[in-house]
Amino acid sequence: MAFRSVGINLPHLHLDGVSRFIEDLEALKDAGPDFVEVWPHHLGVILGGDLNPVRLHAVQEVLLEADLAYTVHAPLEINLMDLTAPKLQRDVLYASLRFAHSIDAEVVVCHAGQRVGPRDARYSLRDQLIAERSALREAGDMAAELGVTVAVENYYPELPIIRGAVYDYSVWPSELAEQISAVDHPSVGICLDVGHAALAAGVFGFDYVEGCATVAPLVRHIHLHDNLGRTNLTGELQVSEHHVYGLGDLHLPPGRGNIPLGEMLRRVDFPENPACCVELCPDLYSLAPEALQAARELGEPVAAWERVSS
Repeated sequence: MAFRSVGINLPHLHLDGVSRFIEDLEALKDAGPDFVEVWPHHLGVILGGDLNPVRLHAVQEVLLEADLAYTVHAPLEINLMDLTAPKLQRDVLYASLRFAHSIDAEVVVCHAGQRVGPRDARYSLRDQLIAERSALREAGDMAAELGVTVAVENYYPELPIIRGAVYDYSVWPSELAEQISAVDHPSVGICLDVGHAALAAGVFGFDYVEGCATVAPLVRHIHLHDNLGRTNLTGELQVSEHHVYGLGDLHLPPGRGNIPLGEMLRRVDFPENPACCVELCPDLYSLAPEALQAARELGEPVAAWERVSS
């Protein structure tokens, strides 16, 4: 398949000032992406569940003057299953949507499930899933008015999830597909993170390609990166040494790991022709041009992908 466009994520936090922010954008621009994915919580534009107008103005000015296209990744800890503070959770997502509109971004990625702690036993799982669906429909209504799409991302089975300390149903792509199908809103789809799906397939034993195919009809955006398909199941290693042992969500350039990306993209049909954001580990940004080229070659014939993998 050919991606509609190929972009890359902004690598660093920029909570104060804009000089280094401008430098990062210029460096990414030189790498040649079609768009840059920015995180409002990394840019300091959301405060207390609402946009901070002073910071927003400064950030918006930089982004629009850079003459790039953008997508947005909402804060990671949004939890639309939270029934203790549902308004605040929704407000943060709504602020992300308004931020996206202010910089002409077409997609806002957010995570599914409850990734910030164990499930609150005072509420049934059924009620929490219903609450998430309701919140996503309302967000979809706002997104439609703003010309934005909400793309809900699958996660990977990090150790707290495997041990039950954190709940996240989206580590199973099929469960995410079921939830977003139930939302049934034209402005709400899925962001398929292919690296997360590969790690989940290794832990839970489902077929990687089939898992991606399950969500494909709903995919509106793709996060593309590579890893070795190994998950830290003991917790004995420091996160800083995960690259040494090849464990977890490494965010390597496509072709630097062992995920069968080429095979998956040849066998799975994505009817929405999604955009693709290459997500690199911040320490690997010198490889951004290589990673973007590898992503583009994934849409070319088999021979091109074999060159990238060799």
